[in-house]
Amino acid sequence: METAMDIVRRAAEGEIDHDELVRILKTWRYEPQYKTTGLADDWESVPNSFDAVKHAYISDLLTDEDYAAIVEAAPAASSANG
Repeated sequence: METAMDIVRRAAEGEIDHDELVRILKTWRYEPQYKTTGLADDWESVPNSFDAVKHAYISDLLTDEDYAAIVEAAPAASSANG
């Protein structure tokens, strides 16, 4: 089963165009971001969580407008995004 991070990686490799990436991430069912509390928090990532969208954003695969639209549209993004 493909994760949200797999989709982002496919976009980074050019297998998915920008518009398709945004469309998919807007409708993705994200899993909760279960993370520990401690020094390594910044290094933890949940591949099928909203972490994938954040990774796409900091990797310049998404614009500010794309990110805002995904946060607004994505199911469970608001709860996953804290």
